[in-house]
Amino acid sequence: MSSDSNAEFSIGSTVAGRFVVESALDGKPGRAAFRGKDSSTGEPVVLLELDGAEASALEKAKSVEHAHLERVLEIAKLDGERHALIAAHVEGETLAERLAEVGKKEPVDAVRSALRIADALTALHEAGASHGFVHATSVVLEPEHKNGPLLGYMPVPAEPPMPERPDREKGAPPTPADDAWATGVLFHRMLLGSLPPAGGYANEDAIADADDPALKTVLFHALASDPTVRAQDMRPLRRELARWFVDHAGEEPIAPGRHSREPPPLPPSLRPSGSGAPRVEVSIEARRRPKRVLVFTLVAVGLGLVAGSVASMLRPKRVEVIAVPSTPPVESAAAIDLGDVPVTGESEKMLGSKLAACVAGYLPEKSFEKAPDLGTFCGETDPKKGAEKLRVAIVAGAPKGQGPTDAMKIFARLGWYEMAAFAVIRTGCCPDAKPLALAETKAECGLADRLKELGETVAAVKSIDEPLKKYTEAVHCEVSKGGGRTLGRDGPPKGGEDTAFLELVKRLQ
Repeated sequence: MSSDSNAEFSIGSTVAGRFVVESALDGKPGRAAFRGKDSSTGEPVVLLELDGAEASALEKAKSVEHAHLERVLEIAKLDGERHALIAAHVEGETLAERLAEVGKKEPVDAVRSALRIADALTALHEAGASHGFVHATSVVLEPEHKNGPLLGYMPVPAEPPMPERPDREKGAPPTPADDAWATGVLFHRMLLGSLPPAGGYANEDAIADADDPALKTVLFHALASDPTVRAQDMRPLRRELARWFVDHAGEEPIAPGRHSREPPPLPPSLRPSGSGAPRVEVSIEARRRPKRVLVFTLVAVGLGLVAGSVASMLRPKRVEVIAVPSTPPVESAAAIDLGDVPVTGESEKMLGSKLAACVAGYLPEKSFEKAPDLGTFCGETDPKKGAEKLRVAIVAGAPKGQGPTDAMKIFARLGWYEMAAFAVIRTGCCPDAKPLALAETKAECGLADRLKELGETVAAVKSIDEPLKKYTEAVHCEVSKGGGRTLGRDGPPKGGEDTAFLELVKRLQ
C-alpha cells in the first residue's frame, strides 16, 4: 500500500505520485469518486475513496489478473483512515446502459455474463481479496481489445438503490458473501429486468417471474433471505450457472434486439438430446467484433449463409437467419475453446463431452486433459461400481507425464467415502438418473438412502454436516453387521477418509 499522507483528493490533484484526478463520478453520497489518468502511461483510471477496512479487503487485489476483471493498480493512503483505490478503466457501454435500453437479457446471454463475472470474482477471492463494487455500472460489455464482459470498479449508484446482503453489518468491509449476493442481484437484473426485494427471497416460489426452474434455484441460492441457505461465496453460483450453460448454450433462439453476445454453437457432443428441431426465424442486430469473426465465419459457412461483409472481416449491421437446418453441421470439439463457449472464461480446450465437463466441475482444477469414457456413469445404480468407474475415469482423463493429479491423490484416500463422492457427482451431473441401490447390504443400516441424502444435500448447496454424520453411522452399522466385506472393505473407515471427502466437496459448499 503506497503512502500519500495528507494528499488532497479532488479534481486536479495527483494521487500516489502519478494518478491525476480529472473529473467527478456520480454515486452514492459519502464516497468521493473520480475519473483520472495514469500520468506515466496516459491510460484512464478510476479513483474511489475507501476507509481503512475497505482498503485492507482490496489490498491483495493488486496481484490478481483475470481476463474479465479490471486491474487494481494501487491502494494509496491519503490521510487518517482515508485511502484511494486506483483501478484501470476501459470505456465502453455498460451493462446498466444496455439494460436501460433492452430491459433484460435472453437467459443464455444472462448466464454467460454472470458466469464470467463469477469466475473473475472467484479468482479475486482465492487471492484473499473482495470486490465490493459489483453492480451493472461496473460491467463494460464490449471493452476495446478485451473480452467482455469486463468487471471494473465504479461507485455504487444512488439510483436505483442496490439492495445489500440482508445480514450485512453496516460499515463492515466487503466480503466474498457480499460479492456473491451482489452477483445474484446483478444476475436477477439481467434475467428478469428488475431488482430483487431488499430482504431477499423466503423460498423459490416467491421468484414468480423466473420461468426456468433451474435458474430460479440459482437465484434463490444467491438471494435467499435465510443466510444458512444462501451461498456464502461464488463457487456454488458459478457451478450451478456452468451446469445450466453447458445444457443450453447455442440451443436457444435469440429474440430480436441488442444483446451482449449471440450464443456460439456447441459441438454436437455438447448439445442436449432432442435439440434437432429447426429454429424459428430470427433477426439479430450484430455489431463489429473482430475477435469473433473466425467463429462466426465458420458458422456462416456451415449454414450456407452468404455474408460478404463477414468475409471482409467486418460484422454486418444485421444478419438474417432465415432457417437453420435441423441437422447441425459437424464441428470439431477440439477446435472449440472456452473463449468461444465461455463457462469459466479460461482459454482451455473444451473436453468435448457435456458429462465430462460437469464431472470436471466437481474435481480439482486440471483433473482432465481429455474427456474420459463416462458412457455408463449416469446409468450405474451401484455406488460401489460407480465409484470404481469414476476412479478409472480420473486416471484415464488425467494429463500425461505430470504425475498424480490432485483428484487422484484425493481418491487414493477416500476409502469408504469413495461411494459418497460418486453419489455427490452423479446427483449433480445426472438429474434424471435412477435411484442408487446396494445389493446384499443390511437394510436396517440404510446405506443407499444415506448416499442419496448426501448427494442431494451437496447439490442443494446446504450444510453436509448432518448427512455426512448419518452416512458415517450407516458405514459403521454395515461393518458391525459384517457387511463391509461385501463392499470390499475389511474394516471401518480409517483416519483421514472423511477429511479427504470434505476436501473434495469444500469447494462446492
